[in-house]
Amino acid sequence: MGLILKSEYRKAVSSDLGRCFEIRGSTQDNSFSRKQLTAIGVTEQSWTPLIEDGTFIGNVAIKQDEVIGFCFGDTESGEILVLAVLAGHEGEGIGKRLLELTSDGLFSNGLSELWLAASATPDVRAYGFYRSVGWNPTNTYDGNGDEILRRRKI
Repeated sequence: MGLILKSEYRKAVSSDLGRCFEIRGSTQDNSFSRKQLTAIGVTEQSWTPLIEDGTFIGNVAIKQDEVIGFCFGDTESGEILVLAVLAGHEGEGIGKRLLELTSDGLFSNGLSELWLAASATPDVRAYGFYRSVGWNPTNTYDGNGDEILRRRKI
């Protein structure tokens, strides 16, 4: 049985974006290539100023000096923008911890409710994951057919 190394966590900085975009294209479910991200306006150039001015906040998980997961949220809208963990590191609690850290950061910025869009298909892991960690379905959907989930500050 292999040794599972513990992940470390820290606040995300704009210089993490390149690696985050690599991870986003390498996730087991719902991966987005850099080309797909660019097509929807998600680039290092568009996100860097938003991270640097504090509009977007996030956290990264690091194992053996390499970023293996990340989560970002929008301090203005309360949206969890993205949560991604590199394939092969699922099931280690990394996504849950990244989501907790980023949610706590958003709540400490004065927000009382957060939201995210996640697959409305029970076969997709995100469907059960978000519900299992306290996010509530709203029976409303975005333009991609993803369900809007909400979580209130406790």
